[in-house]
Amino acid sequence: MTNPADSPKHFIDRYGRQAFYTLIVTLPLSLIGFVFSVTLLALGIGLSPLFVGLPLMQAALYAARGLMAFDQKLMRRTLSGSAQETLPPVMPHERIKYRDFITTPKIYAPLLYWLLKLPVALLQFAAAVTFVLAGICIVLAPAVYMALNHYGIEIFGGDDIVLSWLLPDMEPFQRSWIVAAVGSVIVAIGFGVLNQTMRSSTALLADVVEARPKQEAADYVPGLPVEQYN
Repeated sequence: MTNPADSPKHFIDRYGRQAFYTLIVTLPLSLIGFVFSVTLLALGIGLSPLFVGLPLMQAALYAARGLMAFDQKLMRRTLSGSAQETLPPVMPHERIKYRDFITTPKIYAPLLYWLLKLPVALLQFAAAVTFVLAGICIVLAPAVYMALNHYGIEIFGGDDIVLSWLLPDMEPFQRSWIVAAVGSVIVAIGFGVLNQTMRSSTALLADVVEARPKQEAADYVPGLPVEQYN
């Protein structure tokens, strides 16, 4: 059965959510998650001999986990139905005890997530600016031409060396429509780029939250298929 979220009528809506997330949400949230959690953790480690650091480390882990769960919920809304299935369940808000700092390495997964998410967020933001914002601005070229021409300012005319060479027989207004068509292609390409970056970010989240070794070294038996020692 086809998932309704994958139907064509949700195409533009999903693109809009992805563009909003990558332009407005992901970079500020990644900076907050990185700076807040890492700073608190560093202070906690430094102040551990004074016993003040342990609560700070605990607060850092709680903050990183809460922000990661919030980011995961936002990401889920930007993905298609099939891609949503790749997201792991939200990490439970279990109490973090002081002994868990040594005995439970998995509690540090949210910190690792924000360390890796920041460069991913930068790439997502750059892709959204390049393909979404720039593409939409180029699509609006005819409207910009008419608005400027109303005040006696002409664009896409003889002063435009590139268009004059590529489209020498066209009027400036006609050239603006060719430019708009190019912008439409850029926006269309942007959907594929954003969709791929969202899937990559989702894979990152899944790898960090649910990462566990395929097999223990002691369990490995040479020559056996993977499924027999997993």
